[in-house]
Amino acid sequence: MIATRAYWILPNRGQKDDILASDGKTTLPLRRILDPKLRPEGFSHGVPAELLEKCGPKDAGEILFAQKFPDWDGGKQLFSVSTTAGLDASGRVVHLGLLFLLEPNERPRFELPYAGLSEEDRSFASALIRRMASPGPGDSWVQSVRDLVELPPSRGPATNVELRRSTVPFYSLYALGPAGLVSKASSRSKSRVSALILLLFVASLSVWAFMRACERPSRPAVQTGVVICHLN
Repeated sequence: MIATRAYWILPNRGQKDDILASDGKTTLPLRRILDPKLRPEGFSHGVPAELLEKCGPKDAGEILFAQKFPDWDGGKQLFSVSTTAGLDASGRVVHLGLLFLLEPNERPRFELPYAGLSEEDRSFASALIRRMASPGPGDSWVQSVRDLVELPPSRGPATNVELRRSTVPFYSLYALGPAGLVSKASSRSKSRVSALILLLFVASLSVWAFMRACERPSRPAVQTGVVICHLN
């Protein structure tokens, strides 16, 4: 098997034109790793603003945004995971990502070294690696990334969480709502169960109404007589 090519996409703390990447030792422009001409449509090297707005500042650090492009550059696949990495000097959110350039049947391995990164970036890189390797109980963000890894290539370009404002159609596994990140499959199942319960309730109510109607005493029939007069 060909070794996985994996790179850190570094936070743009200086808001420079060039996004930088690193293999954990050497730093170079991202465009030298991922040619802009080959960059798939809809690829994001950070957490989309839509997710940041939904989570708010308090929970922004929990976000993991992952993308999978299974048929990229001659059958290879591209996989990425991004998270927030604090703020720059102007107060803007910056992002740290992992970019994997994979063979068709490869899976990403979250073992990339980070000793060559800056001290500030190392802390976020270390936290991301630990989180992916040993997630805390109930970490739905990590689970969503793992589920995306296992997603069949036939689904096409996909994300771990739904983007409603994306101009590019992606298959998505989870949705972010007021209660947090929820599996869309689970939500659909709950909706079907709720619909079935409602249907059974309506049917039971109809049967009850019918039985009540049958129990009521019948109204006496009104008989009318016709008087026929015979004239002699």
